[in-house]
Amino acid sequence: MNNSEMIWHALSQNQVDKIAFNPCNKLNLVMKYVPKEMEVWDITKESAGLALCFGRSLGGKRSAMFIQNTGIGNLITELYTMQKLYQEGLPIFASFRGYFQEPIEAQIIYGSNMETLLTAIDVEYRILEKAEDLVDLAADVANCFAEKKVKVYLLSPELWEEKVDDYHVFGQPHFTPVSVSTGAYEGNPSQTRAEAIKVIMDNVSAEDLVMSQIGFPSKEVYNANDRAENFYMLGALGSATEVGIGLADTIQGRHVYIVDGDGSFFFNPNQLVDLAALKPKNLTVICLDNGSYGSTGNQPTLSSSGMNLSSWVQTMGVESSAITDQPDTFSELIKEKPTFIHYLIKAGNEKSGEEIPLKAVQIKQRFMSAII
Repeated sequence: MNNSEMIWHALSQNQVDKIAFNPCNKLNLVMKYVPKEMEVWDITKESAGLALCFGRSLGGKRSAMFIQNTGIGNLITELYTMQKLYQEGLPIFASFRGYFQEPIEAQIIYGSNMETLLTAIDVEYRILEKAEDLVDLAADVANCFAEKKVKVYLLSPELWEEKVDDYHVFGQPHFTPVSVSTGAYEGNPSQTRAEAIKVIMDNVSAEDLVMSQIGFPSKEVYNANDRAENFYMLGALGSATEVGIGLADTIQGRHVYIVDGDGSFFFNPNQLVDLAALKPKNLTVICLDNGSYGSTGNQPTLSSSGMNLSSWVQTMGVESSAITDQPDTFSELIKEKPTFIHYLIKAGNEKSGEEIPLKAVQIKQRFMSAII
């Protein structure tokens, strides 16, 4: 086996069957040798890939990431509030830019501080430079999963025996016609988020899985109907839908509902891109749109000044979506399970009810025991 094949062998030996990949020309050679049985998610943002992998881990599947080392700075918050908080293993293979014969000044200044950064954020790492560094890689990856930790494997350009610039088919613009039809909204929503969440929890079945966004949405889902099939996000604003996509990928026989909000999608529109691109059939994203960042004091979001999330999802290619401010219609939509439900609600948080008493690992273990 060549060096690239040894990396894939180490992952396959550890039951990794899908990777999240963000392009770097220094990864061209390793990606040339992707095994046919290994699925690849082409991600648009490193933190999105991290969330997709985390969702798969909740379904009992193992994943890995292949990114450029400069992308590590784009996922620190999510790394701490998902993999580290809930304690799930993830090997991250990063092209070590700025380390060896690097011509780009910006890469040098970042790469020269890479080890200092990883040490500062308490992420274990290992530099892979030569073939002999790969001999025990399978055992090292196994330990990563066994200890439920994130580990970064920095792939030096020295590792590759040859240079491959264009191993893949080139991309070119290609898209189908899109018709967007969403009218103006000047109405007065009748329900608060807590009331809307009660409607959700009254209409999901016992087999359905519910994942809720951080802050008040998770608290209100907990107080509406706590159950083992609920997964409460305790961090990483703008990641719940990504995690849900990853989870739905592993739980083909059950339906996943995401309780999300307008602030989350304005914070991270990549979630809608991936929802349209990856097309999970067993996922319904419920966007409770109150025009506010509810968990931080109800400051206005862009929804309050004209941005229409329903038009966004249609433009991006989500084929099954609906918008309403009517409770009865909302209840029926939950049962119909379109990909995206845009429900317009009043601002305001439910002040009564207890905080979620469960620790992150307890939430994860209870949820996984209920679904695997």
